Amino acid sequence: MSRKLHVGTLVVAMTVLISACNDEGYESSVTPSSPQTVTQVVVFGDSLSDVGTYNPTTADASPANDTPSGFIFSTKPGMLWVSYVAIHFGHALSPNQQVRFGIVGNGGEVSDFGGLNYAEGGAHIEVDAPDGGVVMQTIPNVGTVPVQLATSRSIKTQIDDYLAEHGDAFDPQALVLIQGGANDLFDFLRQVAGDPTLANTAPAVISATATAMVNQVGRLQSAGASRVIYSNLPDLGITPQFRDTPLAGLASQLSAAYNDAVANALAALGVHVFDTEALMQQVVASPSTFGFTNATTPACTSTTTPGDPSTLTALLCFTTTLVAPNADATYVFADGVHPTASAHAVWGSQVIAAFPTP
Repeated sequence: MSRKLHVGTLVVAMTVLISACNDEGYESSVTPSSPQTVTQVVVFGDSLSDVGTYNPTTADASPANDTPSGFIFSTKPGMLWVSYVAIHFGHALSPNQQVRFGIVGNGGEVSDFGGLNYAEGGAHIEVDAPDGGVVMQTIPNVGTVPVQLATSRSIKTQIDDYLAEHGDAFDPQALVLIQGGANDLFDFLRQVAGDPTLANTAPAVISATATAMVNQVGRLQSAGASRVIYSNLPDLGITPQFRDTPLAGLASQLSAAYNDAVANALAALGVHVFDTEALMQQVVASPSTFGFTNATTPACTSTTTPGDPSTLTALLCFTTTLVAPNADATYVFADGVHPTASAHAVWGSQVIAAFPTP
């Protein structure tokens, strides 16, 4: 999951963003709760697992406010579910790449960081972003220039890169966390919004999307990964982006059918599946049970275009951009689709409870 961001509008948001800290200090306060029986934790997926690929602080012309690390698609400070799982097994996660937003050749670039978290916001399962995530944009007082807004890596390419960097094989003692598929389904939902008759093609879309994910999980096993946890899709229809809209029912049907198709195939492969869909349904149905007060609206106000709620993104969300004090602790959702860091803490703890040993 994620939204691609316009560099020109990002500059407006930077004055709020730079004053806030990232999540590194928070991460250091967590200690492993089990013996280190895992040699490494490797992650593939999209923005729900991306621990810092995107660095929007480089979007403006001033290097003085640039930070050395990227941000998570959630409230900050905080961590994502994958970091909780990794720390449980004695490891810390860092991004494999970083996207420095900006004009190509003038700050905008993709850099190799070498971390074992390959997940990247916006990633599809098998289709890479065109042109390496570079788009032509018209910047005031600059002109139409190539701008780095994303990476090119699908989940398939993330796995390709891991194998190329690690001898075409996984350590059998490694733990691999993988999730994805939302961005593929978002594409279809946008198409249906423009042409409702396309909803009739949903079964074919679900089949193709599920097959793509199962193929990628199968590749992990073929390359020697013996410890794999697949976290399925949340119920898309109950997210703020889709609930109370004409697409809510279809969004829920798509994610449920996709989850069922993937789970059935992975059962034959012996892959552990964590039911994120069921967890988030429980949290939204009874938020107080999990310590939340709001499960219907976003905690963040961080839009890339001031006054345009459709540009809300958790990537730019800090304590200074919350709808109310402590909303990051009391709300389930940070923006239209991404959970708050507190919701990620619940997610991570539930994965650990389900799979406390490798």
